[in-house]
Amino acid sequence: MAQEYKFTAWNIEWLDDLIRDLDSPDKTPSQLQRLRQRLEGIYQVIKQISPDVLCITEGPKGEAGIDRFVAGLPGYTAIKRSTGDSYHLQGRQWIWFIAKEAIASGASLLPIRVWQEYTKMASPAGEHADRWPVYWWGKITSDFHSHYRHPQVLVLTINGVRLELIGGHFKSKLTREGNFFSEDPEVRLKYIEATLVNRVKLATEAQNLRYYIDQRFRQEPSPAIMVMGDLNDGPGKEVFERQFLFFDLLNNVQGDVFEAAKFLNHALFDYPDNLRWTASFKDKIDPTRDPHILLDHIMFSQPLVNGSLPLRVKAHAGKVEHEVYDRTSALMDRNLRISDHKPLSCIVSEA
Repeated sequence: MAQEYKFTAWNIEWLDDLIRDLDSPDKTPSQLQRLRQRLEGIYQVIKQISPDVLCITEGPKGEAGIDRFVAGLPGYTAIKRSTGDSYHLQGRQWIWFIAKEAIASGASLLPIRVWQEYTKMASPAGEHADRWPVYWWGKITSDFHSHYRHPQVLVLTINGVRLELIGGHFKSKLTREGNFFSEDPEVRLKYIEATLVNRVKLATEAQNLRYYIDQRFRQEPSPAIMVMGDLNDGPGKEVFERQFLFFDLLNNVQGDVFEAAKFLNHALFDYPDNLRWTASFKDKIDPTRDPHILLDHIMFSQPLVNGSLPLRVKAHAGKVEHEVYDRTSALMDRNLRISDHKPLSCIVSEA
């Protein structure tokens, strides 16, 4: 029987806060008990899903935090960088890969410098390696932008194939200026302009990711690449598409259908519509929208489905882990949730 590997992506809500609060002298015994129960719920979800590799977004800041978290998961280890190689992650919501020990022994993180040089090579303008020019609506002069949370690339070899897992958590940049519903046109305009600026930033972060993928296709005909993580546009996604002709982050990441060989397939493409969601939020900009939203994604390059590699993503290989998450949540204390996102997984099989 062909060997199968499960790859899972999960936004674990403010895991850094949870790890820190467990050490806080200000917490009462009852508060600490709830924190420990939530952490145990997270562990139970991971153990029941049993991924070979888990990409965590909203992970703890720094290696000490991820080491403490993984200490409660026997058989798993965090993939870390060599001394002196920066993660290029800002804030307190980091991207981490943890893996079963059999896989972790042969896995590594791509140096950020390699990413930056590849994206510079692929950029038509030869943009800066760590930042790039952006042009706001109607402007002919540029500003500069860079990744707030730089994508992390896990590299491993399976069945003789170099597989690259790109973990991303593009910053959704919740708009705090103005008010979309204000009767004052100036106040409303401030919200719209600030949101469009945020969407431009997100689009250019997605384009930078595409440059990396483009460069890999210039190096070999069939690179095996998977992109996973929290790819969130922020509130009012469809409203801004309809009213301002500004399309979403996911389309920018997936690529151009006219360059089909480099287009990324979605792991949930053949997953039932009513189950294709990872978070439930009422959109304050679009309150009539179904609150069940797909914010987390796993996508993969065509060589993983077209038979050119001894690795294959078969039909119905993707799923949102509703059953495991809900069953574990049902055993938690009332009003204590494990996370605000559900995990999603994709199976890759040896051909």
